[in-house]
Amino acid sequence: MEKILIIKLVISILYGIAAGLLTIPLSKKLTLSRTDDPSVAAVIEKPLTVAVVVLISLASSIAISLTVDETGLMIRNLVLLFPMLSIMVVDMVVRKIPNPLLLTMIITELAYILYYCISEKTADIIPKVIIGIAVGLLLTWIPGLLKIPIGNGDIKYCAVIGACVYIMGFAQAMVTMSLLVGIVYIVLKITKKGDMKTMLPMGPFLSVGTIITMCIPIADANFGNLI
Repeated sequence: MEKILIIKLVISILYGIAAGLLTIPLSKKLTLSRTDDPSVAAVIEKPLTVAVVVLISLASSIAISLTVDETGLMIRNLVLLFPMLSIMVVDMVVRKIPNPLLLTMIITELAYILYYCISEKTADIIPKVIIGIAVGLLLTWIPGLLKIPIGNGDIKYCAVIGACVYIMGFAQAMVTMSLLVGIVYIVLKITKKGDMKTMLPMGPFLSVGTIITMCIPIADANFGNLI
């Protein structure tokens, strides 16, 4: 048991560092294809940005490996981590969520669904995915009704997250995202660098909220098979 834990830890460290480093060139390429100003992407290669991305990737990889027991689910979560990291970076820089990254997440989830259905000999995961997508789309209509601007990329990202962590996981990710946004607004207010009217990209906060949900599924613990 201890040997398996050490192996998982080593693999997660190597994967976390590799995913973080590979996120930088991928994010730069995706950013440059979405802006007419090449200088905008320069911030991605700054040492501080690289260090932060690698640190987040490393911490997330270790957390996923140590908190997810089922091997198939752990692998799925680690694979999903890579596009989510890039979404964090690209959305932070140009306020856009690249479709290729969302497609990567969808393909990963489809592969996991197939694996789950075969290994568990049941298709009970499919309704969860469909309901997760529906809830993800439905909740993004609410800001529109309140005349709060939300981009098409954010809408699609919510639907994909709903498909990956299902209805209760999505709810937890959204609550976590809201708490993180609230903390940032408080910091902006204290430092006098912004206020509640300051527009923040949704992608980075939802990504972090989803990663935390994958590692600590409070909703799963409380509601069992609902997610």
